[in-house]
Amino acid sequence: MLPLCTDGPNQAALEQFFRQAVNREMIAFLADAAHTVASHPADIFSASPDIHNLLLPPSRCVESPPLRSVGHGLPTLEVFIAQLAITSNVQVPTLMSTIIFMARLKAKLRPTAQGLRCSPHRIFLASLIIAGKLLNDDSPTNKYWARYSSINTGEHTFGFNCTEVNLLEKQLLFLLSWKLRITEQDLWRELDVFLKPIRVRMVNETRQKEAYAALERSPGNMIWSLGTLLSCDGCSKRLRHPSRG
Repeated sequence: MLPLCTDGPNQAALEQFFRQAVNREMIAFLADAAHTVASHPADIFSASPDIHNLLLPPSRCVESPPLRSVGHGLPTLEVFIAQLAITSNVQVPTLMSTIIFMARLKAKLRPTAQGLRCSPHRIFLASLIIAGKLLNDDSPTNKYWARYSSINTGEHTFGFNCTEVNLLEKQLLFLLSWKLRITEQDLWRELDVFLKPIRVRMVNETRQKEAYAALERSPGNMIWSLGTLLSCDGCSKRLRHPSRG
């Protein structure tokens, strides 16, 4: 449900939000959204084969095996999203538009859909790839997305190879029925948790400016301004003894 305000404040708030830098609140918000897409406690195999393929890694890969550790070495989704944001230099409009695709996917999933611990990572990566290609003319190819997804540290060895990245993208496109159009109303609805504080601040700033302008125009303020002018010694003398040409 859209917030009860006109399009103007929504649009202005969205533009201001999109000018921000990527921050932890945004990453945590997206991580939570990806987790909720496939977090229902039930048997994954009761879902459709296409959903099964998106949530779970393939049993066989045509090329090299995926660089993944789904045990203790699995990075948190927040770490994974931050890694993608840094390595790809993704901007806020593209990053936050992934919420639209994840919301649409969640609406398509049955309450029985559940995957492995890496399923949210797969869902987010596929959403980011599609958002990047939809909104940018020079979006990275899947070969680079595979590189961006790779995390190799003392704690984590995780990532997806190009074959798997291609498969994730195709599966999500199919599950979304290629309905990729993103409207401003979609963004206002899904990002309202970020836009509402901006709208409130903008309204308060506007009210303060209007109140100040009204005070400046009030008769009492004009008298006060004239008194201030006359209190100046130099001004008072000039008014009492005007110069003669």
